[in-house]
Amino acid sequence: MNITQTVWHGWLKRPYRLHKAIDQGRVQDPPVIFLHGLGRSASVWDGMADTVSDKHIRMVAFDLLGFGQSPKPQTIKYDVDDHARAVIKSIQGMRLGRPVVIVGHSMGCLVAVRVARLKPKLVQHLVLYEMPLYAGLPDKRIYKMRLNVYFKLYEKIIDYKPIFSGQGRGRAQKLAEKITGFAINNETWKPFIRSLKHTIMEQQTNLDIKELQLPMDIIYGSRDRLVIRGQTKEIFGDDVLNVTAHTIRENHRISPRANIFIWQRIEAAVQTPLQQK
Repeated sequence: MNITQTVWHGWLKRPYRLHKAIDQGRVQDPPVIFLHGLGRSASVWDGMADTVSDKHIRMVAFDLLGFGQSPKPQTIKYDVDDHARAVIKSIQGMRLGRPVVIVGHSMGCLVAVRVARLKPKLVQHLVLYEMPLYAGLPDKRIYKMRLNVYFKLYEKIIDYKPIFSGQGRGRAQKLAEKITGFAINNETWKPFIRSLKHTIMEQQTNLDIKELQLPMDIIYGSRDRLVIRGQTKEIFGDDVLNVTAHTIRENHRISPRANIFIWQRIEAAVQTPLQQK
């Protein structure tokens, strides 16, 4: 880290600006921001870029902090506030002059919710696809059992000491790569395990959602084994009118079918006048 980074980001705690991997559509079109999941990059939204190429939106997809071509500082916690502040800095740097729709996948959902909580005037609508909402679950045995399995798996990955090349690459590293879909390396390991620990495992997203007034679409895949689906109404209740739950027959991935389903939620959001939100 050079002296500028040490002073600006370290001592003064100024947020990082993210790499904008996709920026398509006209400047005057409604802006829609896309956030990827843990260990991925904005390339997961390439199919969405094709889906909306002829639609009247401005699509912007960022690489989250620590991933893709965005900065990868080795000294921060990578908690949800670190990620959210970087997203806020990057959106504000675009000088859009209007609130945005944010679409998140997996961990990107947790970051999107935190952005809306920190800067509610910046966001008009959230579309949350396959959100790993682990905090605030009802006191049910099945939920406890699944959470126990997830957290034991995550703790094994976090405690693992990786070897980044050759025959020494162990099962935990290969498992982490299988879950995330990208190759773990020396530069991305700390962002990965710290984001897993401090953003996914130590979350308060359920409390943030309860404080938000903006409309949200929460979408779960019926075949998704990495999140616990069906808990939305149990956590927030039927009287929370700003949260709409959906289910799609899908795994923990952004498929062509999922892109179309997500676009339908975006289309409804951008066509609703702001004063009705």
